[in-house]
Amino acid sequence: MSKKITDYSDFDYKKIFWEKGDRQYEDFCDHLAARRLLPKQGQKFLDVCGGFGRLADVYLPRFADCTLLDYAPNLLELARKMRGAKLKTVQGSVYELPFADGEFDAALLVRAAHHLTDLPAAIAEITRVLKPGGRAVIEIANKRNILEILRWCLGRSKMRPFALAPAKRGAKDFYNFHPRYAEKIFKQNNLRLKKTLGVSNFRLPLLKKICGAPLLCFKERLAQGFSGWLKLSPSVYYLVEKQNA
Repeated sequence: MSKKITDYSDFDYKKIFWEKGDRQYEDFCDHLAARRLLPKQGQKFLDVCGGFGRLADVYLPRFADCTLLDYAPNLLELARKMRGAKLKTVQGSVYELPFADGEFDAALLVRAAHHLTDLPAAIAEITRVLKPGGRAVIEIANKRNILEILRWCLGRSKMRPFALAPAKRGAKDFYNFHPRYAEKIFKQNNLRLKKTLGVSNFRLPLLKKICGAPLLCFKERLAQGFSGWLKLSPSVYYLVEKQNA
């Protein structure tokens, strides 16, 4: 499988996607899930494809040495401006992480897997740089979410939500994954599944309009735990632990 890189170098990701895109609810969901799953403390931490460090306020207080890796230099520059010397920044590809084997206690991959043309290769690299017993929080776009199932049943989507193979949405490289496909990759890389959360359970424009972000955020607090068991949410967060070889 090809290892194409999605490059955000010419895109103001923070301003256009997050601020102008009215994604207060989605931002809350990601912060809530990361706080729930990441270790409470540790030494070395890696934010993979971390963009401008949107979730840095979650992990900076927990780890002594934090590094953010991204492919886009403009996002790394913004991360340095926002976080200063507290957050190291490294330009590079998730498929060839420029770090030693077993270098990190924990890692994070959020809102990036949907751009990966070779998810197994990326997970293998993240596993490589984790120390034995190290933990990673990995988020996937879930093709088997309740809305996609409904679209498929009504004949409004060609994406087959129950098929295990990754599905590409639209003309751009935007991939959705079946939870069992991701879990198989974890197993192949000797990553033990510790916990699962269902995230962005109410990510619908109509619900945002009717309920507003504050109410949806309150509902999200209640829903993430049991929806992780069902795995019918738009995003699925996994906490995995690297086992000894």
